Amino acid sequence: MRLALPLILVLPLLALPARADDAYDACLREADASMQDMGACGGAWVEREDARLNDAWQALLAELPEDSQPMLRDEQRAWLTYRDQTCLFYLDPVEYGQIGRHLSYPSCRAFIIAQRTQALNEILASVAPM
Repeated sequence: MRLALPLILVLPLLALPARADDAYDACLREADASMQDMGACGGAWVEREDARLNDAWQALLAELPEDSQPMLRDEQRAWLTYRDQTCLFYLDPVEYGQIGRHLSYPSCRAFIIAQRTQALNEILASVAPM
């Protein structure tokens, strides 16, 4: 079994989705320009991306040999730290205000999570039996 490491290293640069999912777009149209409603739309989008991430994680763990799982868990812990630190600048009330908190921050988080999901799916494709 060989992991496609060069692809995994390049994926973060290529995997960033171009736009939000359809549910987020629909939610924003119905939000009546209320920042709190828009923030709720972003929160729901992040939750959907988290669910996809968890599905990818479970699928990968099911295929990965047990002796490789600790390395993947270490990698995931490092990614969780990265995720938690990424996009925080949008929460700066002076620079971004309500738009940053309710629109930019959740969008950034959802993109980061989607990126990791795609990376996990690429790892899965490289280790799953054909």
